[in-house]
Amino acid sequence: MDNATISELKKGVLKSYKGNWGGVIKANIIPIVTSIMTGFSISLAALVGILNSKAISHAIENPTDSMSAQFTSGFQAASNFLWTAIVAFIAVGIQYGILDLLKRKNQPIGFRTAFQAFTKKYFVSKLAIYILQFIFFIGWGILSIPTLGILYLVKTLAYSQSYLIYKDATDLGVADKYEYVNFITFSRRLMDGNKWRFFLVQLSTFGWWLLGAVTFGIAFIWVTPYQTGVFTNFYKDLAEKQGAKKVSEVFGTITE
Repeated sequence: MDNATISELKKGVLKSYKGNWGGVIKANIIPIVTSIMTGFSISLAALVGILNSKAISHAIENPTDSMSAQFTSGFQAASNFLWTAIVAFIAVGIQYGILDLLKRKNQPIGFRTAFQAFTKKYFVSKLAIYILQFIFFIGWGILSIPTLGILYLVKTLAYSQSYLIYKDATDLGVADKYEYVNFITFSRRLMDGNKWRFFLVQLSTFGWWLLGAVTFGIAFIWVTPYQTGVFTNFYKDLAEKQGAKKVSEVFGTITE
């Protein structure tokens, strides 16, 4: 069975969102707000000419000035790690809710959806997978230096479906049979031969991100949920079409 095209993935999201936009926007409110702030800053900077030649020259001539604020202490590094983890937890919670919506499950979606990963059902698993991926990414990041980061990008794509596979395994009652690291392996296997396709899916939404950036972030109210939906629908389609073959431990338990 052929995988859905990028166009079909997008149409599927819009179809599922019909009549549910209010709940979907509420679920995405935190990333929407952060995206709006980013978009507003970019638009404002372009409008008033903050990024002028003098500022750029100063940044080039004094690189330590522009970086020192972020990397001056171990405390700041720890704070950055914690903030990144919180953002990742929220993003996963949103994807879980959208996945249920795409599967037509009778699950309400709203602001609380974003905090699913902090619940007892998912917190330990999410934290464990996050830490394991963080460790792996450090190693791959070092090894990818000679390849200008290409190897790191490849591994990021390979591990990208770990959390969603864990959710499906939990829903199917088989998650407890495997170690958390196995779900990273499952993701790598599922993404074998599909990494480039997922990269193209992500790239196909870049124009929408630019739209958000040039509209002072206003368009992100719709763009952010839309992007998340498209990425989640990619997983749903891939799991349905190739899951039983590539990750039979999880999807081989599904009976029609």
